[in-house]
This record gives sequence, structure tokens and C-alpha cells, in this order.
Amino acid sequence: MGEGAVESGQVRRERDGGLRAIIVLKAFYGILFFLVGLGVFALINKDLSDLAEQAADSLGINPENRYLLSLLESLTGVSPKQIAAVGLGTILTSGLFLTMAWGLHLRQTWAEWLTIVATAFFIPIEIYEVVSSPHFTYALALVVNALIVWYLVRRRIRSSSTSSQGRLEASLSRDTTGSPTARS
Repeated sequence: MGEGAVESGQVRRERDGGLRAIIVLKAFYGILFFLVGLGVFALINKDLSDLAEQAADSLGINPENRYLLSLLESLTGVSPKQIAAVGLGTILTSGLFLTMAWGLHLRQTWAEWLTIVATAFFIPIEIYEVVSSPHFTYALALVVNALIVWYLVRRRIRSSSTSSQGRLEASLSRDTTGSPTARS
């Protein structure tokens, strides 16, 4: 039987380390984005510039650091609505990651396609980031996402060729009356 085949009401699960790694990664991202989203909501009606200054001070960052000054300038004037929008977007992204992880865990075809499309969507952006400002993290994200898309597309191709082969064998095993012949 193929992947996720139903036997006596039970779904048989094959051991697939690649798929398990993708599930763990997507679930990790989902949990991480959920926690970040909650943290963002906690910042509503707070003075973000003041919080950033306190964080920089506790981390021992020079108050005259140009990156810190740039951050403080960009945080000035951020409204609670903007913070709520970022929090909501982060929570929705978390939901997408967790949906992918759960669907992949259940070996659902729709989850494989959702993961392929959602992951492939970011590859052009990651290519741009790697080319415009090369950083190890951008390159790593690009490689990991490209491998995820490649792996899942390969799984889909194998799965569809296996199911096509099974349908062909079933049609060839029928006798002239249309009933399947007994196999030994």
C-alpha cells in the first residue's frame, strides 16, 4: 500500500525523516511566531522608544550607537493600531505554520501543496536578500526553503506516479467481465 494507506481503519505511517524534520521546523516556527505575536500585543499602549532605550541600556549598548539611534527614530510615532496589525499578522502567520505542520503530520496531500506554495513564495525574496546584502542567515533560509520545496515536490511526483501505476495495474488485472482477477 502507498503512503498514508488505510488498513482496517488505521492510517499506516511510514518512517520519513525528511518529512518529520519539515514538520518539526514548521511547528517550531508556528510556536515561535505565536509567542512573538503575543509579545507584540503586550506592547500596545507602551512607549516603544523608552522600552528600546531600557533594553539597550541593560544590554550595555552605547546610547550613541547609530543603529540604536536609527531604531529609536523609527519607533517614535508607532501607533497602537500599527502594533496590533503587526501582532495580528504574526499570529496569522503562526496559524499558517501550525496548519502546515499538523497537515503534514496527518500526511494530507493538501498540506504538502500548501507547504510547497507557502515556502516557495519566499524563495525570490530570499534570493534578493542574499544578493543585495549577503548574510549567512539569509543564505541558510534560502537553502532550507529550497530543500523543503524540492523534497515535497519530489514526494508529490513519486506519490502520483505510484498511484497512477496502481490504477494501471488494477485496470490490467481485470478480466473480460470487468471483475478483478485473483492474484497469487
